Amino acid sequence: MKRYKTYTPEELTVWIPTLIAKNDLHAFYISKAWLHLRDEVLREQHYECQRCKEKGLYVPATTVHHKRTVREAPWLALTKSNLIALCDGCHYEIHHERKSKWDDEKW
Repeated sequence: MKRYKTYTPEELTVWIPTLIAKNDLHAFYISKAWLHLRDEVLREQHYECQRCKEKGLYVPATTVHHKRTVREAPWLALTKSNLIALCDGCHYEIHHERKSKWDDEKW
């Protein structure tokens, strides 16, 4: 039995930009809806980093990552198909790769 607020994609499209405007995206990440879904994704993906698993390695997952960011696609923030369990190292690499695309050295 769910004991937390659920959100439709339409509600997320309104709520998340409001949080971003207030510089309070943290409120999303501490919401019961997110914490419940995060736990569910980790359980379903057997607490294994999915990127490491593709390489034949077993590394415990500690993070659930949004493939399309919450800022970029707020309507997907609570959609399982947009989530992947990752270890800290892979999560860092993904965010570092994204950042480096914008921070390339200019000659």
